Amino acid sequence: MKKFIENIRKDKIIHYIIIIAVSLIAAIPLINLRIYGTDDGYVHMLRIFGMGQILKEQNFPPFIYSKFANGFGYAINLFYSPIVTYGPLFFRIFGLHYYTCLKLFAYSTILISCFTMYNFLYEVSKKREIAILGAVIYAFIPYRLETIFNRFAIGEFTAYIFFPMLFHGLFNLLKGDGKKHYYIAIAAIGLILTHTISTEYSAIFALLYIIFNFKQLKNKGVIRKIVINVIFILAITTFFTVPLMEHKILGNYVIFNSTSMKSLPSDVQNSTIKISQLFKDIGEVNGVSFKIGIPLIILTLLGIVSYKKVEKNIRSEYITFAVIAMISLAMVTKLFPWIIMPNILTTLQFAWRMLAFFEFALSIICAINLYYFVDIICKKSNKNSKNTKVHTKTENLYNMLLLFAIIVIIISMMKIDYNYSYEKEKFLTDEEYETKINEKNSIWSINREYLPEKVDVKELGKSYLDYREDKVYVLEGNATIINEKKKDLQLEFDIENYKANTILELPYVYYLGYKVTIEQKDNEIKTKMTNTYNETRIVKIDKKSTENIRTLESNNGMLAIKLDENIESAHITVKYTGTTIEKVAYVISAISIITFIGYVIYIKKQDI
Repeated sequence: MKKFIENIRKDKIIHYIIIIAVSLIAAIPLINLRIYGTDDGYVHMLRIFGMGQILKEQNFPPFIYSKFANGFGYAINLFYSPIVTYGPLFFRIFGLHYYTCLKLFAYSTILISCFTMYNFLYEVSKKREIAILGAVIYAFIPYRLETIFNRFAIGEFTAYIFFPMLFHGLFNLLKGDGKKHYYIAIAAIGLILTHTISTEYSAIFALLYIIFNFKQLKNKGVIRKIVINVIFILAITTFFTVPLMEHKILGNYVIFNSTSMKSLPSDVQNSTIKISQLFKDIGEVNGVSFKIGIPLIILTLLGIVSYKKVEKNIRSEYITFAVIAMISLAMVTKLFPWIIMPNILTTLQFAWRMLAFFEFALSIICAINLYYFVDIICKKSNKNSKNTKVHTKTENLYNMLLLFAIIVIIISMMKIDYNYSYEKEKFLTDEEYETKINEKNSIWSINREYLPEKVDVKELGKSYLDYREDKVYVLEGNATIINEKKKDLQLEFDIENYKANTILELPYVYYLGYKVTIEQKDNEIKTKMTNTYNETRIVKIDKKSTENIRTLESNNGMLAIKLDENIESAHITVKYTGTTIEKVAYVISAISIITFIGYVIYIKKQDI
């Protein structure tokens, strides 16, 4: 035991074991957490279910869930960062249930974020004691656990992995040897593919960090390395950002245009909290707990005593993150003038989301405060004695205090009320999920944030999707539709006796990437044969011509086509193939990922 306590200070392997253990303790409520009792849990469960269906159907690009939106197809992956879908889906490889996959992914984010915080703080301080203290505190910061156990805001809590990594890369570039500058790219890519709002504000604080250290920009190669990182960030995320922008420019979707999806400065101002709410278990906004916890408050106040002892090489980082903590805390409260902020800064919807950055910065400050506070106590007990026995006692005291601090943090932070949702959850089969998803007006189907605006126009008290039949509609003109066959994102049907300018509405929500072909039959020679089973067959068609038809958005927000010619009969095929831009974007991202890996390997070889 004594040896173990001694190793807590200096043994990296022991630290890794502690991180794994601590993250497991922090994740204990996940065992009995009811995913569907959280704010967003059911949406994300359905997302990974939908992605699983896409892979089974072999649809590419993997944007549209065919079973969603009452079977009319829903492209949530076009608009919502994809890591939070692919991450949980990884655990499906092992045959685990969707609930279990989500819980394991949530735990993984706690574990990995502790490691990224540990590595960052060790880079800054070169002291493993500070690094392990920071990792432990980071595992239990209240708002992050609130986003898991109450809201299950998967994008937000996944972003915690990349906050330390981003500043790790910046610190290494500006104040270190610059060999880990690629952490900037990894973190930024992770944030973009995880949570847009976190990306936006991480960029703001990263810029603030650079401003604080602007003198280092003159160092050799710094600007060049920043440019390299930016190029990799843009190139690798192309597969997500370019299709997103394509739909923003060429389509009309709720996510971009609806006032319900936009936050005005007044909306954000109204979501600010009172300082007193930082000390309450359950807040007054959306039933969310904003409590930061007594341990963090005490550890912050330790700075009054320990700040003067902070070494010069650490002090600048201490001040920087103290400023970030104060700014982000002010942004949470009514002290910040959200009402005059430009709309681009009010996309976060809720001011209290800034608690993520406040508690991230506070974790760093508290770890440093605690380390130097313990150091002060031990030095006082030593009294500058050269006696070996005294030094040994001091070392023992130091080790014991660090261990005690870790234990106290864990116990006290576990007592915070995160508004857990406990109830036995029913594990449904894939078939049962499909049944529920196909139920009209079911919460199991979708949220409606990523639909074309026209789809959700209410008529007879319902959305258009709620009463539309799953078949081809003739909106304008005359035509006879026969032999409809629809499977997932493929549809075939025959059309007869139609006039020019006929408009057909197809049973798919309008998204770019659907390919519609028409096979026109002229001078048909039909020979009927009747066999013993009384089956009728068409055995010969003389002439056939095929052409693509341009797709339109109907007035109902559905996929539509316009037929320009007078033709007696034709066969029409509809299939989702993705746009050319989407496919090119995937190729660019794939090439960029390979190039980036090669670049990182090249840098690492330079060290050898």
